[in-house]
This record gives sequence, C-alpha cells and structure tokens, in this order.
Amino acid sequence: MSLNVLLVEDDIFLLSVMAEAVAILGHVVTECASDDQALIALEGMEPFSLVITDVRMPGRPDGLALSKATWFRWPELPVIIMSANTVVSPDLLLSNAKFLTKPVHLLSLHQANAEG
Repeated sequence: MSLNVLLVEDDIFLLSVMAEAVAILGHVVTECASDDQALIALEGMEPFSLVITDVRMPGRPDGLALSKATWFRWPELPVIIMSANTVVSPDLLLSNAKFLTKPVHLLSLHQANAEG
C-alpha cells in the first residue's frame, strides 16, 4: 500500500538519499529541509500517512517538538524519529511512533513502517 510520506531532514544529501529509499518502498515522498517547512506542509491540503523526521534541525522546533506538535494535532499520524546524536526513550513515544538510530538502513525503515 502506497503512503504519502512527509520526510524532514536538514542534511540535503541525506534528505535526497532517504527520499529515494522511501520511494523504493513504493511511497510518495514530500521533502522538507526544516521543521518550519514541515509544519507548513502538515497544515496544507495534502494529508500525510507517515512523518519521518530527524531530531536535530534548524528552525523553531526540533524534530521532537515537531513530533509532539504532530501528535497533538493528528494523534493517529505515525511518526518515525531518527537521530545519530540523540537517543529517544520509548517512554516518550506514542504507540504509533518509532525511533531509529542513524544511519538508518532500508530494512529498518521498512520494518518500522510496517509495524506502525
């Protein structure tokens, strides 16, 4: 089943690689390079089925704040949070959220998506 995925990553190279990986899984990807852009996209007309976000990024909120804002407004929307520098405790996540340590492998991303 194809999902409409919002991918949020400030590293442009990694954003491109991750977008390609998500597309390989058969999903439509909307790319955002900051949390500010992601909030605008979430408020837009396009409904998303999944949000994948990095933790540390420029903009007002970070990836965790973006996740919390997403859960507050759209509590059913699954979120995959990823980071190379931060570990997010499962106690801080909703049941429809997953944390992945970077570098994220395609199989891990697929499994997190399938579980969510």
